[in-house]
Amino acid sequence: MTFNIGAGSLRNLGASVLLCAAMGLGSVAHAQDQAADDGSEVVATVDGVDITKDDVRLAVGEMGEVLRQVPPNQQGEYLISFLIDIALVSREAEKDGLDDGEAFKRQMAFSRNKALVQAKLAVVGEEAVTDEAVEARYQDAIKDFEAKEEVRARHILVESEEKAKELKAELDGGADFEALAAEHSTDGSKANGGDLGYFSKDMVVAPFGEAAFSTEPGSVTDPVQSKFGWHIIKVEDKRMSAPPPLDSVRKEIEQEVRQLARRDYVQSLRDGADIERPGEEAEAAPEGDAPKTDAPKTE
Repeated sequence: MTFNIGAGSLRNLGASVLLCAAMGLGSVAHAQDQAADDGSEVVATVDGVDITKDDVRLAVGEMGEVLRQVPPNQQGEYLISFLIDIALVSREAEKDGLDDGEAFKRQMAFSRNKALVQAKLAVVGEEAVTDEAVEARYQDAIKDFEAKEEVRARHILVESEEKAKELKAELDGGADFEALAAEHSTDGSKANGGDLGYFSKDMVVAPFGEAAFSTEPGSVTDPVQSKFGWHIIKVEDKRMSAPPPLDSVRKEIEQEVRQLARRDYVQSLRDGADIERPGEEAEAAPEGDAPKTDAPKTE
């Protein structure tokens, strides 16, 4: 059973969080994951200036789609060569005084702010991930979960009714279901002895579902036709569905908590700021309320 916990909330986090993702929070998290490594290890030296592993990690976040086009076994060398070129060309640009230009200064200011945003939102996200917050988010995600009857079944799928009847006769004579499925079934489940796992009635085609859910565990159905062919179904078990335990979805829940915390933090800053945009009339906020802003809707 597929259980997309909290998928709706992830789609509704709003433009602020999407902006943060675009600004490289993923690469920051990667760098944090690698913190145990010695980032100061030198991988190249250009005219006396060292290039370290930390420099390489920063370059990973900047290369994006370009790096994905490089074969994995060549990416390390590609990044180091990229950084060597950066060191050489930037030194020449300084000699030409390009670092004093207004365009360069604007770019540097933007890059500095971007790095600060990454650092601050990374901290905000990590501080939000507490046991209490994760448990609360999990409970909110499963509060509307509706239990459904589920069946675990095996099947043998063949093309003709005649073949299905032959195999049913063998089963009635004591043949092993899993062995026959592995030998004769025409779908991918044959590799697992016809095992389809657990499923609810609405997950399968009607004739198959009606037969499976009306059969007791341990029993084998007569041949059943669907648009895929002819099935012989063995029902293994029945149960009521349940949401996945917290431990099995903890990483996904933690990521939601981080993203929600970042969204709320950015929104709180916008709500408390005096934001004006030329050409737009400012709306007066009711007394006692936070000023209205042009922040995108996040819910």
